[in-house]
Amino acid sequence: MDKLTKSVIDKLLEWGADLVGIAPVERLNNAPEGHRPTDFMPECKTVISIGLHIFDEMATVWGEQAEMKKTMTPYLFYGYGLTNIESSRIVNRMAKALEYKGYRTLAFLPTWTTSMAKYFDTTIETGEWKAEFSHRHAAVASGIAEFGWNGLALTPEFGSMQRYNSLLTSAELEPTPMYDGPKVCRPDLCDHKCSKICPAEAISKDEFQSCTVGGKEFKYGVHDNIRCSYAISAMIKGAGGKSEFTLPEGPGKLLTLVEDSLAGDKVHM
Repeated sequence: MDKLTKSVIDKLLEWGADLVGIAPVERLNNAPEGHRPTDFMPECKTVISIGLHIFDEMATVWGEQAEMKKTMTPYLFYGYGLTNIESSRIVNRMAKALEYKGYRTLAFLPTWTTSMAKYFDTTIETGEWKAEFSHRHAAVASGIAEFGWNGLALTPEFGSMQRYNSLLTSAELEPTPMYDGPKVCRPDLCDHKCSKICPAEAISKDEFQSCTVGGKEFKYGVHDNIRCSYAISAMIKGAGGKSEFTLPEGPGKLLTLVEDSLAGDKVHM
């Protein structure tokens, strides 16, 4: 491994990343127009992906608020808020370190609602949440992960228990190989358990979508982003909600979600 690549990986791990992968920009050439690394930085040669492990017990203790021995708060802070902040600090620090060496660098927000604000108008029309840059696709391209049926980038080390961030750079770093080990997700064995247990019924068991990353095709279940948002917002049972709210049938609609979330006589957070 060349000196610069080794230095980048070693520093990212030292600063708090649990997983680090490096993808040549060509592995993401099949991303939709407007979402490719070179759309934002034509000089981009490399995409660096980092994963921060979310400790397992916060998933074990997750549960409904009425259950005295269950709680959502460890995940909400350590699994989401703090992890987003920590990963942002890491990529910000590396972006400046590479810039000081003469390389152009760019980092996006970790997955937050503000990272999707550019596409809110489209979301109203299609019901699809979009971010400018996909950290999970970068993780797959860098070899850290592969897609599971639930659409998450799963790793052999931690399964779904990590969050990602990415760095685009003009530095031509030595790539890490794409993941080629045993399948991390086996829906043929679990019979699409993620689809069955999702409280928002947001993951299709029968319909799938596909993408190509680094010349490899991946398939995962069609995901209803708006129905999922009911669960993310803790508006329904099974996702930490206190209300008896029932999701509308059919594909989720953003304006309906907004109206439901404001209806104080229906939803009690």
